[in-house]
Amino acid sequence: MNRLICPMTTGKNRLIENFVWSKIRIVKSNRMKITAFICSLVAVAFLVSCTPAAHTNVSSRSTQLASESAAAFNAKEYVKAQTLAEEATSADPQFAEAWVGYGMASVRLGQTDHARQAYEQALSLHQARHRQNPSDADQVVQQIFLLTLLGRPTEAETLLKQASTDYPNDQTIAKLAGDFAATKQRWQNLAVEAK
Repeated sequence: MNRLICPMTTGKNRLIENFVWSKIRIVKSNRMKITAFICSLVAVAFLVSCTPAAHTNVSSRSTQLASESAAAFNAKEYVKAQTLAEEATSADPQFAEAWVGYGMASVRLGQTDHARQAYEQALSLHQARHRQNPSDADQVVQQIFLLTLLGRPTEAETLLKQASTDYPNDQTIAKLAGDFAATKQRWQNLAVEAK
């Protein structure tokens, strides 16, 4: 089975990805359904384990709300997941990961306008973080992910090509560049329709 690349599994979160994949390897049937589910699971796992304090002053309450939102998303309780993520973003508007969680729940609820707005907000925050720390390749990966979810694959591919040049030793970017077409396809279950 090919390994799914999810931008939410950079740095410390690679441990989560490895754990998830160790559990998935034992499953041989329904690969397409599992593959579609796995990116969601890994992205939500990121919300549980994220360390937003490294980027902003996110309160422990907002982190707790995001964790509860992720658990609700995993349980397919999308209304609850959306509500909790919304509370986290209201408390800490700079919490990009909570905006992604809100967008993911909104997609599941068929609220593409809400998802689009949340993904745009997260994209803006990741762009600002990257401007503050241009050596942080993870912020570029997050932008590529969000541009894809926003139905802007040409921009995502352009950014990926530039990132491959700017960060030649980054393994996540190298993996992403190696098979971006397949990765985009896998992310579609979290995407809003292109306008």
